[in-house]
Amino acid sequence: ASLLQDTLHRWSSYATECKQLHDSEPFLSGVYCNRTFDHYACWPDSLPDTKVAIPCPSYLPWIDKVEGGYVYRYCTRDGTWLTQDNVTAAWRDHSECLDDENNISTEGKEMYLLHALRLVYTTGYSVSLASLVVAMGILIMFRRLHCTRNYIHMNLFASFILRAISVLLKDAALTHNYTKRPQNASDWLGYFGYEGYTGCRATHVFMQYCIGANYFWLLVEGSYLHTLLTMCVFTKKKLIAFYVLLGWGTPIMFIIPWMVSKLIYENQGCWGINTWMGIWWLIRGPILFSIVVNCILFVKIIKILLSKLKAQQSKFSNYKSR
Repeated sequence: ASLLQDTLHRWSSYATECKQLHDSEPFLSGVYCNRTFDHYACWPDSLPDTKVAIPCPSYLPWIDKVEGGYVYRYCTRDGTWLTQDNVTAAWRDHSECLDDENNISTEGKEMYLLHALRLVYTTGYSVSLASLVVAMGILIMFRRLHCTRNYIHMNLFASFILRAISVLLKDAALTHNYTKRPQNASDWLGYFGYEGYTGCRATHVFMQYCIGANYFWLLVEGSYLHTLLTMCVFTKKKLIAFYVLLGWGTPIMFIIPWMVSKLIYENQGCWGINTWMGIWWLIRGPILFSIVVNCILFVKIIKILLSKLKAQQSKFSNYKSR
């Protein structure tokens, strides 16, 4: 998307420069082929019965590879551009301006791998979503399962469900945005307008929030287990309120600054490309922090369980010796 956007901007500048050049140059006298811009290259007034050659357009993304190449047209004897057989469009030979076939083949393989990867993770998320919905239904239906521990499990399941939904929605929005092919030059120039990106940006923000909430609910699970092992007395209602705030509220604290930074400094496409890694770390930093804290809690929990196991074994050996 970023490459396409940059290419469109360069194409627009090229078209503007072409118009300015045509407006400033004097016209030829007699019979000649008219100056024109065919949305690919800028053609000057040309003498009849000549093959016209101009350099490859500068807006091409691979212009460095075809530097020195030319695009050709033919001006006929009657002062009209030669047309293609059975077509009204003018004949043009731009074979020297095409990208290397090896690069096209490599890009095709990469696209195939990306499509395969998307199919795999879409299938995985769909299966996970269905399983989690069933698990949530079981926990909600049976009242005997309603307890503090399972309330936390339900919130964790909900975060996984929302994460799966958000990823699928994001993919659907991207597909909708980037598979619509504009029909003319003005449509292409308006292709990257703000209105066209509102939906996919909203789904991307929602996805980032759900991913953040998912990681922080994993932290809640670790924190609650550690609390059960280390604290004898605690108020469950206050603890649940704190955990809900930690799991669902904390991501908002870094998603909003990330949104503002994207809007100001990196307002391109669907916000899926990270040019400035400092902005990306507004999200990655808190998530990485939650992972590190969870790892620390995990190590502490293992130590506590091992110490309790050793204590029980010691009591059992003392009992046998008696």
